[in-house]
Amino acid sequence: MANQYTGSFEHIIQQKYNCSAREVLERCADEGMTYQDAEKMLGFKHGTIRKWANRFDIKLKSGIVEKTVKRDSFMKMFKQKGLNKYNVLSRCWGVKKRKLAFISTNG
Repeated sequence: MANQYTGSFEHIIQQKYNCSAREVLERCADEGMTYQDAEKMLGFKHGTIRKWANRFDIKLKSGIVEKTVKRDSFMKMFKQKGLNKYNVLSRCWGVKKRKLAFISTNG
């Protein structure tokens, strides 16, 4: 992982890919990559990639779609009638109260 002591983003990208940082980020955007995908490919933190993409006015995907899918699958599991690891703490664990019949003590 690159850091502040290894040189600038532009220089490292130039050495690694033999083209400008703008061209590499444009390719990432054209391929539909998220900032996290670009982080894995380029070896920089997604914050650094976001900063340089903003400088070049390039937008990558944010990865929110994946979170939406995870949220939907979570809600599906949470709403199931049976107990599972997603809904166990939201269910009543006690015995259901039964209605008691009143017994008349009048003879």
